[in-house]
Amino acid sequence: MYGFEGWLLKINGFDMTPYIHAGSYKATPDQQTDIDDYTDNEGIFHRNVLPAKATKIEFDIKPVRLSDKIKIQAAFPTRTEVSVEYWNDETNKYQTGKMYIPDITFEPYIVYRKIGDVLYNPIRVALIEYGEVR
Repeated sequence: MYGFEGWLLKINGFDMTPYIHAGSYKATPDQQTDIDDYTDNEGIFHRNVLPAKATKIEFDIKPVRLSDKIKIQAAFPTRTEVSVEYWNDETNKYQTGKMYIPDITFEPYIVYRKIGDVLYNPIRVALIEYGEVR
């Protein structure tokens, strides 16, 4: 067995898996970073791959009501640095990293005035790791 425990993603210890909209989760683990790549005079491409690797994770939060959106937001009070545990499909094991979350757009779908609630369209979230040497 691979050690998969039935969840994909935790942000600051909060399990996001139940809130991930089916079919929207995409992970690009251990991305390589290049610097000063060039093509020489003979047309041969030269890569300068840095030792640091970074993972990018993207997903939609399924349609949620205001109370669930607030619970989810509480998992990342700041988006500049969050601790993320995730299933790495490159290595088939869980991994931890420090990531940031770019700006999030919230789209209310239905406003329920009489009960003071909102239903939101799926909310797109991206997590981008600060590279680290692996």
